Amino acid sequence: MWYNTNMAVRGRLFSFAQKGPDDTGTIDLSAKEAVPIESNEHRNIRRPDGAGTSGAHSAGGGQGRKLNRSDAAHGGAAPGRGASARTGGKNGPSRISSSPRRATRPAGQPAGEEGGERRPRNGKKQPRALRIFKGFMKFIAACICLGVMVGSVLAVLLSLYAVEITANDAELLDLNNLELAQTSQLLARDHDTGEWVVTEEWHDSNDREWVDLQEIETNPYLKWAFICVEDKDFYEHSGVNFKRTIAATINYVATKLGFPIYDSMQGASTLDQQLIKNILGDDDVSVDRKLREIFRALGLDKRYDKDTILEAYLNTVSLSGSIAGVKAGASNYFNVENLADLSPAECASIAAITKNPTGYNPYTNPEQHLQRRNWILQLMHEQGKLTDSEYNEAVSSPLVLAEEKEADVITTSSNNSYFADAVYKMLLQQLQDELGYTAAEAHNLIYNGGLRIYTTMDPYIQEEMEKIMLNADDAIPALWHEEEVLQSQVPDPAELENIVVNDDGTYKTGTNDDGEPVYYYNARTQSAMLTMDYSGQVLALVGGLGEKTTDLGLNRAVAPEYGGTQRSVGSTMKPLAAYSLGIDSGLIHYSSALPDLGVGKIVKTMLRPSYPQYGAQMYENDAPEVLANPDIWQDWPTNYEGPGDGALVTVNTAIARSKNTIAVRVGQRVGKDYMYSFARDTLGMTHLTEADADYAPMVLGSFSKGISLMELTGAYQMFGNGGEYVTPHLYTIVENAVTGEVILDNTVNVVHTQAIKPSTAMIMNRLLQGVLGPNGTAGTTIMPAGEMEAAAKTGTTTDNHDFTFVGLTPYYVTGVWWGYDQPYDITKVKKGQNAKPIQKAWKQLMDTIQADLEVKAFPVSEDVQTARYCVDTGELAVNCPNTAVGYYTADNMPGYCTLHP
Repeated sequence: MWYNTNMAVRGRLFSFAQKGPDDTGTIDLSAKEAVPIESNEHRNIRRPDGAGTSGAHSAGGGQGRKLNRSDAAHGGAAPGRGASARTGGKNGPSRISSSPRRATRPAGQPAGEEGGERRPRNGKKQPRALRIFKGFMKFIAACICLGVMVGSVLAVLLSLYAVEITANDAELLDLNNLELAQTSQLLARDHDTGEWVVTEEWHDSNDREWVDLQEIETNPYLKWAFICVEDKDFYEHSGVNFKRTIAATINYVATKLGFPIYDSMQGASTLDQQLIKNILGDDDVSVDRKLREIFRALGLDKRYDKDTILEAYLNTVSLSGSIAGVKAGASNYFNVENLADLSPAECASIAAITKNPTGYNPYTNPEQHLQRRNWILQLMHEQGKLTDSEYNEAVSSPLVLAEEKEADVITTSSNNSYFADAVYKMLLQQLQDELGYTAAEAHNLIYNGGLRIYTTMDPYIQEEMEKIMLNADDAIPALWHEEEVLQSQVPDPAELENIVVNDDGTYKTGTNDDGEPVYYYNARTQSAMLTMDYSGQVLALVGGLGEKTTDLGLNRAVAPEYGGTQRSVGSTMKPLAAYSLGIDSGLIHYSSALPDLGVGKIVKTMLRPSYPQYGAQMYENDAPEVLANPDIWQDWPTNYEGPGDGALVTVNTAIARSKNTIAVRVGQRVGKDYMYSFARDTLGMTHLTEADADYAPMVLGSFSKGISLMELTGAYQMFGNGGEYVTPHLYTIVENAVTGEVILDNTVNVVHTQAIKPSTAMIMNRLLQGVLGPNGTAGTTIMPAGEMEAAAKTGTTTDNHDFTFVGLTPYYVTGVWWGYDQPYDITKVKKGQNAKPIQKAWKQLMDTIQADLEVKAFPVSEDVQTARYCVDTGELAVNCPNTAVGYYTADNMPGYCTLHP
């Protein structure tokens, strides 16, 4: 049997062959199995006499050879690599071959010469100091290499960062359009062309006025006052002063470590960098912000010449409060309109403010201001911009300021339309609610952020509505009357508009119902009007009568949170919840006949103070409270003309004549909770309260707090567009004027809801057309001119505090309100007064804006069919003497008339 043993000794593989034991006592080993020798393991391998090996590895006859294997110490190869083994046949020669490697240390050789320290070729050991020095130099070289690699990576990353943060700088820092970018624009589609046109602009016009550098340079001192103190190397550097930046950085680090180099933190921003901060408002105190600013300044300097940069800076530099730019500074602080007229001292004063507009405000901190002004004059002198005589005269001149203006100036004339006021208020709120702005930040963005606000306004309709609401002919009568105002709310009665004065010149005074002292002032009626289309777009609105004299004043067309009001709407509420849901649910149809009677009892108005426990609550006719004391009660509801007589009245007649009794009976069938949730959740009447979940509010419009005119008008859309409610809105997109970046997409808030069936919408539309018929509360005289269809609903609150009207045509839906700002019974001022004035105002507007429009009809539903009904019973006519055409669906038809079989 043959055995083969492969051993790796110091990286060499040896193969041995030996005879195995036989009759002669010998052993043969052939290459059969590799047996590794572990590290530092010793083996004695004996060879028969005469057996030889090839090369330098022959062993003495019969003597064992001690081999030491240490892979760990000598880096030996794994078994089977670096050597080959061949053996002859039985009793044949054995050859051992190996790769040329260093020979194994002979026995007895000192360990230091093998695996220990190496000696130099001359046999002498290197000095320890030299070895340390060489090792140190290798370490330094390695650090340098590592530093180069790390630096290269950082340079690449920094380059990528610079590219990323300056990617949009050509648009963000477009100095050619900078003046435009600071002004926000309201745009609307032209009525005739459909092109977008600018209708109004918003900017702080009293506090900023752009002037070109040519005009600034008419004064030889003004620009140098800024350059000398803020950036004396402005015309030499490339946007960044690296010397100052490095010095400021070192001082910043040293200050943080507790040993500042300078007495105060040193600034290093050039005019380029300050301009970038002025434009972008990027003033975070961080290393990241500073890096952004440096890269942007370098790019800005490459794109624009120094004069363009300087002009932009001098027109945007902050000079306290909302004052920005040297032109506004000259006007506000020194009452100088021509910049050439500024003295050197005044130029230095303007430049002194920008360092710290609050700390160096010349009005509030004149001493600190003078110190900085004189220091700037000194710099101008040292840098050769002032002669000795100019400097001496300027530094000794007193600080003479214009009379300080009030911080909150109430405008005496209006710059904005009521529509623009509403857009501002809504956008201000939306920026806070959706983007997390503060009110101040939102205001600043709107007025100074260079926005384009795409509105829904139709400029032509807005202009025509404003003409009507100017009310020059007093078509909507003033109906002046005296109103009370608490004396505690009027610090100076002389400032109260229309205050009542006695014959002796004293102010008329009195006490209110609570015993509090009051003044009296004359108040007139007010009104509001709003027109929209059937896609929810508000096309025009006016929030008051007469000339608009203030911006952002009371806007009666919108809700309180947008600067407006909320009021009760009277009978204009009847079709929205009671009638529409009654038909939609199949509870009534076009000609359903119901008794003209109240549904319950309420305490008589004059007796309510004596029975406070009942209030204005309705009780059933057979309620114990009613039966116990029947004389204090009256029917509820009653109609405008008085209590009902019990006769049957059809739904179409009840709507045309605005019968309260029939409307409430329909409301009872629908249910007050259903009407409430429908009005609030589907029709967007978000100002309703839980107290409004009752019949008086949901049917007769007597709300606890009220709704806005825009809410009311928006709800009526469904009667002219197939039953769909669309969220009313005044603007769609708000974007940055320079970059085109969309700040707000208001279209995502515009919700389309199928409020009622198309068939219900058509039937309700036909019912509302009766209001403009011969027997309607508006009548045929209010019908707009021409062949265009129209529908409407009038409304008057029970207490005559509010008159409302909503008119519909195939193009527009319009709501109008009329009343006193402090609710008051109009009929007490003029007996019998009705809502005709505002109805005529609607007709006038429609006659004007629809004059050239193509005639079209309201949408129709294929599910609606016509049939003749008996006017007396509301049932399908058979042999009936009085009939009319009604509108029905196949699943909600009346039966045949039994009165006239």
